[in-house]
Amino acid sequence: MLTHPSTEALLPMAENRYVLAMLASRRARQLTSGACPTLETETPAPNRVTLACEEIGAGTVVYRYGKLEIIVPEHPSIIAAREAALREARAKEEEERLEEQSRIMRQVERQPGEDVFEQAGISAEDASLIAERLISHVTQLEEEERKAQEETLSPAVDDGAEAEEEAG
Repeated sequence: MLTHPSTEALLPMAENRYVLAMLASRRARQLTSGACPTLETETPAPNRVTLACEEIGAGTVVYRYGKLEIIVPEHPSIIAAREAALREARAKEEEERLEEQSRIMRQVERQPGEDVFEQAGISAEDASLIAERLISHVTQLEEEERKAQEETLSPAVDDGAEAEEEAG
């Protein structure tokens, strides 16, 4: 039987006892799977269910009506670190892409005789159009990828803000 925090104290955090039990069990499974606890506990070496209930009581794990997954609001420093790592990875990819382009240009400059496009039977105007289309296509793909990454990050930030509002 749960003595601290009491079941009656946790009931306002969920619709009913069944939902509360499901919420606590799901969070306990997350903790067993290696999730980090969201608060420091006063009890020495609590079991996972007790720790999950303490997190629910503290408001760091919240239940939202109709949502089957547990929402654990992330600390802003974790979100900022993740975004910084993404920006750093993008910058590194851009640097590698520029280096690859310059390497290709050096290779083209080293080739003796006719231009590469002329060797392939492509006029300078056609080569220019191909290059413009390639650049616009790559730019469009990068923009779509950036939007997709922003969409995956924004729900986590929005859920965290909603969870703080509900807890407050």
